[in-house]
Amino acid sequence: MEFTEKLLSEIRFDSTVVILDILIPCILSLIFGGIIGFQREKADRPAGLRTHALVCLGSTVFTLISYLGFSSGGTADPTRIAAGIVTGIGFIGAGVIFRQGSLIRGVTTAASIWTVASIGMALGVKLYYLAILVTILGFLTLSILKYFEDRIIRLPDYSLKIITAESFDDLDKITGPIEKMSVNIKSKKYELDRETNKKIFIINLHSKDPEFSTKIIKELSKFKEIEEITIN
Repeated sequence: MEFTEKLLSEIRFDSTVVILDILIPCILSLIFGGIIGFQREKADRPAGLRTHALVCLGSTVFTLISYLGFSSGGTADPTRIAAGIVTGIGFIGAGVIFRQGSLIRGVTTAASIWTVASIGMALGVKLYYLAILVTILGFLTLSILKYFEDRIIRLPDYSLKIITAESFDDLDKITGPIEKMSVNIKSKKYELDRETNKKIFIINLHSKDPEFSTKIIKELSKFKEIEEITIN
């Protein structure tokens, strides 16, 4: 009985504290993290809406534990959990970085995960204006700056023309080796030349690899079904 009374006395429910100090930061973390994650999801990146929302929420919760649980006194250092978030989030970010051919992919997504962790920490200590500002700037950086980057710092354009027999219809057999070479495929189409009864596959793409032309010709030449390869 004494244990029960002691337990109930420690479980105090203050609706104002729960709403202002816990519920609102947690809900906002899901929203703000989800905004950044939505942009990554739309760009078809390895970490999307749910991952960013959960990272932001987790950072908020750990910061709330540090802010509310260890800042009331005692010898515990309330900043240790926050420092652990900064260090630990690097492991999650490293998980989305991978090498594809000669290119390294996922670095921007790793940076966005790191950013939503900082947003979560800001929400955990009630710096709402900072969290809003970083969310807006982060979203604009990922979306609008990408627009200018594609137009100012353009990757080399290639038009790949492949001629095969009329019976050949396995486009994946052609695009498979190409996609492994770290390229951005803009469009794919094929047409049938009635005069020669040949199929013509045309693939427009970007590539940073200066040796792309040599590599792709060497790779596609392995297929007997391919009769001619032209790169412009």
